[in-house]
Amino acid sequence: MEFDVSYNLTCKLTLDSGRDIILEQLYQERTYRGLLEGTPNRVANDWGIEHNLSFARKLAGSIGDPYLIAPNRRDYVRVPGDMDQIREDIEKRLGDWEEGLQQRLPEWIPFVCCIGCFTSVKPARDPSKDYSALTVVWYQDDFAMPIDPAIQNELRSLNWNKHATDGEH
Repeated sequence: MEFDVSYNLTCKLTLDSGRDIILEQLYQERTYRGLLEGTPNRVANDWGIEHNLSFARKLAGSIGDPYLIAPNRRDYVRVPGDMDQIREDIEKRLGDWEEGLQQRLPEWIPFVCCIGCFTSVKPARDPSKDYSALTVVWYQDDFAMPIDPAIQNELRSLNWNKHATDGEH
């Protein structure tokens, strides 16, 4: 992210296409803030991601469908192997039920869900419109700012014209 003198903020990102976009809003929450006991798994993470996408659609300043930068999924919390005992317990309990086993094994995604509302002063597809906007959902291991460098690379490579929605003031 770069400083933009127009806004006196570090809020500008230049896409690989050359288009400048501005971060207008950033919402963040802990990915597992409601998890009181147990271990997250694929089913719980899929549900949480869908919940966050639904929430992103309803945010003030969000237009169109949000774009998801798929989170990295891992079978450990902090270091490889730290979930081995839980994994063994689940494998014993579920036995040969392969489909259920794969869905119930421990799975973690990054610890912070971020929802960013971005705008561009140029429309994406319809030249009669005033601007374009895109809400992006991503996950990273700590609260922003800064936005994780790997996520910034994903943002820079976005096909804005394909995913953004044109709007009028």
